[in-house]
Amino acid sequence: MLETLKNFNLQEAELSVWVFKKRVSEGNPIFTGKWITVDQRLKQELIGFIDDERENYTEVVNYSLLAQNNENSLMQIGTGETSAVSVAVVSANQTREKKVTDIKELSNCEFYSVKLVIGDVVLHCVKKTDSSWSTKKSKGLKNIIYKNNKLSIDDTPKFNISRDFDFFILEENVFIKNKKIFESVLSYKNAHISDFSELVDEVEFSQAFTDPEPLKRYVGNNAMQLRRASAIKQKGYYKNPDFMRSLQGNANRFRLNLQFDANGKIIVNDECCADIFQALLDHRLQSHFAAHIYDVPNASMVS
Repeated sequence: MLETLKNFNLQEAELSVWVFKKRVSEGNPIFTGKWITVDQRLKQELIGFIDDERENYTEVVNYSLLAQNNENSLMQIGTGETSAVSVAVVSANQTREKKVTDIKELSNCEFYSVKLVIGDVVLHCVKKTDSSWSTKKSKGLKNIIYKNNKLSIDDTPKFNISRDFDFFILEENVFIKNKKIFESVLSYKNAHISDFSELVDEVEFSQAFTDPEPLKRYVGNNAMQLRRASAIKQKGYYKNPDFMRSLQGNANRFRLNLQFDANGKIIVNDECCADIFQALLDHRLQSHFAAHIYDVPNASMVS
C-alpha cells in the first residue's frame, strides 16, 4: 500500500496549491477551497519536499483510535471513514470561479494542500497552516528587511510553506503522519464526542456503574480520553456479562482501583475513572511471570 504513495510520479503531475477554510455545522465539518497556481521554482521546491517526505517511510500501520506511529511509519485509514472525501470533492473541479484572485482569500485558512494530478489519480499533500496565514499574527509587529545595507519596512504579505506534511490523501486512502493534526483538521474529534454521548446514553453502559457523572467529568473535552471512550464503545466488552463478572473477580489481582456494589455495579468516583477505562479497554495485562502487570496502548487479540 505504501508503494502507491512512493511510486506516484511527482515530476509528471500537474501541480497546484489549494487553500481550505472550515466551519462546523451540527458537528459536521464543511470545507470551502480555492486554488492558486505556483511558479516553476516553487513547484520544484514543493516536489522536492514531497519526495523527501515520502522517502522517510518504511511501513504503514492501520489507523485505530489508540494507535500511534513513529517517524518511519504512516497510519492508514479509508477516505470513506473520514471527511477527507469532502476535501477531494471540493477540489475536484479546478474552475476559474474557484481560483484565488484576492490576497484575502489566502488569509485565515485552516490548511493547504499541494494537489498533484496524473490522469484520474489525485494526490493531496496536506499541511495545517501556521500563524503566518492568520490576519492576527502581525498585531504589534512590523515586517522589516535588510536591503542595500539598511533596514526597510516590508508590507508584502508572506505565507509560510512547510517542508513536511501532516497527511496524504491518495485515491481511497489517507496516509497519516501527524494523527493529532489529522483529527483536528478533519474534525475527527467531533465523531469521538458524538461516540461518547451515545456511549453514556447506552443502557448497557450506564447500568454498569453506580454513577456515570465522574466519567463524564474525566473525559470532558480531552481528545485522548474521547478516543479511548470511542474505543470502549467499539470494543463493547461492557456488553458481555461474562467479561464484567470476570472483571469483578479479578480486579484486585490486576491491581485495578475498582470497587463493586452488591449488584455488581462499579462504584464510580473521580479517583477510579482511569482504572475503569483501562479495564473496559482490556488494557491491563499480566505477563507469564505473574508479578508483572502491564498497561498497554493498543491491545490486539492474538489469533
